[in-house]
Amino acid sequence: MGQWKPLPDGVEPPVRRLVVRLRELKDQMDLSTAALAAKTAYSRSSWERYLNGRTLPPRQAVEAMSRVSGADRAQLLALWELAEHARLQERRGARPEAAQEAAQEAAQEAAQEAAQEAESQHQVADPEEGRRRPRHWHPAVVTVVATTLAVLSLAVWMAVRDTSAPALSEQDQQTRVAVQPSGFACHYTRRSGHLFAGHSVSEPLVLLHAGGEQVTEVQCLLAAHGHSPGRIDGLFGEHTESAVKKLQRDGGAAVDGKVGPQTWALLRA
Repeated sequence: MGQWKPLPDGVEPPVRRLVVRLRELKDQMDLSTAALAAKTAYSRSSWERYLNGRTLPPRQAVEAMSRVSGADRAQLLALWELAEHARLQERRGARPEAAQEAAQEAAQEAAQEAAQEAESQHQVADPEEGRRRPRHWHPAVVTVVATTLAVLSLAVWMAVRDTSAPALSEQDQQTRVAVQPSGFACHYTRRSGHLFAGHSVSEPLVLLHAGGEQVTEVQCLLAAHGHSPGRIDGLFGEHTESAVKKLQRDGGAAVDGKVGPQTWALLRA
């Protein structure tokens, strides 16, 4: 395949990691963008936007890439979750006008894409010319576009609402946001004597090389107990594993670097 263009400078690091991984999978399959579109429910123009970092792909598109390429679904979705969180944080930090413009642009692109893809399902063959001839707009096409615009209008409103919300007072920030080392923020609360950091309430087994909200929760809780996991980025690397082992050692649990029931109990204490 041809050489990829560099991603724009403004692309958030988690989004950049996701796009790079999607590019790698596409290259490994040796597929053109058109061929990739033919194997998924997303058009060529959509994949071009996703792979050039212009638009964050929806979760379903990432799942489709995993299915077509055979890549690990959990790991790929973990990258997507981190990218989505970063994009949301970036929009919340933008000016309300900029957030509205970005959301409206995304809505217009999605509506156009929905129209193109729905229309392509209602084309018929022209026997005289041996080519496909589009019909007039089918009612189903109109329904798809109308629904898409309605949903995305809500998204525009939510983006403006989030960015125009009043900022927390300095005191609230000190009590709610205790750790923010150039990664995800940790919003600590206690419920029934258990500590939570605002990212996940579930307590699955978390291992080295895992990623996602549960890992971010683990990293925040480690930091709260004085065991720095390094950058709180939602990726379970060696620094996080080392911090887990220190917590286990101090708490008298089995020192294996894995976050299971005993370790979750230590983290929530």
